[in-house]
Amino acid sequence: MKIQQNGQNSKGIRSLLTNDIDELSQFQLNKNRRYTQLQAGQLQGKYAEVNLGDVQIFREKLTAGTLIEAAPASDFIPFAAILSNIESFNFCGVKIEKNSILQATGGFWEGSFKDNLDYVAAAFNREKFSSNIEYLTGQEIPKNWLISKPCQTDLLALGHYASGLEKIIKIIHKSPCILAKDNALRMLGDHILMLVFNVLSLTTKCKSKGKSHAKRSLGVRRVIDYLHSYAAEVPTIPELCGIAKLSERDLQRGFKEYLGVTPIRYLRLVRLNGVRRDLLFNPPRDQRVVDVALNWGFIELGRFAGEYRQLFQELPSTTLNKDY
Repeated sequence: MKIQQNGQNSKGIRSLLTNDIDELSQFQLNKNRRYTQLQAGQLQGKYAEVNLGDVQIFREKLTAGTLIEAAPASDFIPFAAILSNIESFNFCGVKIEKNSILQATGGFWEGSFKDNLDYVAAAFNREKFSSNIEYLTGQEIPKNWLISKPCQTDLLALGHYASGLEKIIKIIHKSPCILAKDNALRMLGDHILMLVFNVLSLTTKCKSKGKSHAKRSLGVRRVIDYLHSYAAEVPTIPELCGIAKLSERDLQRGFKEYLGVTPIRYLRLVRLNGVRRDLLFNPPRDQRVVDVALNWGFIELGRFAGEYRQLFQELPSTTLNKDY
């Protein structure tokens, strides 16, 4: 019997639950997948994806030993973290070791396992990913990151990557309206990029050339000026690196020297101040707190309310209802 939850709860969200592996293949046509069951058992496939523009997150579960073959389009490169037992898993002819990230970077790849599979992955636009890495490091992307293979990395970074992707999928399913906010999509995309960068940088070191204190200060000043006009768009770290003409390491160091906070913290503070201005100068009948928060790229509303209260010593709803 086939059980299916097929389709689109909102723009950018798709999911499927089925015991028909041909249907699972057809549901992922753009990935050019083929599934062959190898081990006895009742095979059920569960697949969910969220599209965020330049990056797509997806999670897949299979309940019986299977061979997966794929020939994805070369313009997207996925990186996967295995959540299930990996002892019987082979990827591109190599047995996967613990704490490995799977790189499937264009062309043909295959993976097989004996019992069950549960993984989560992010697939990036190749051109955008490469340029963002250059902004972050000041150097070209390591060629090693563009080869389909498993790579051992740091356990903690890999765990943060997997749990971070799972959390974003849950957030989007709970509040699909987030997908209509360009600034929220940019923020989520940047967060995913940093998660995978932290994983990959520990498989192949990516060194950047240090800048002088004066150049760091000038770069920080450029970013501060830019954020006063464009903070609501939630520019990404690679974009800020490009504006500052600094690597991510030098940008972080420059902000610490100049303001005593990280660029991400400064951006968040500017956005919180922006929310406060909008709440103060828009009467309650025109806006809700949630609308203003989303306009400034805040998608975890509970966390936003706590940070707002800590910074301004009052709830955002109190600010909205003030009568001046």
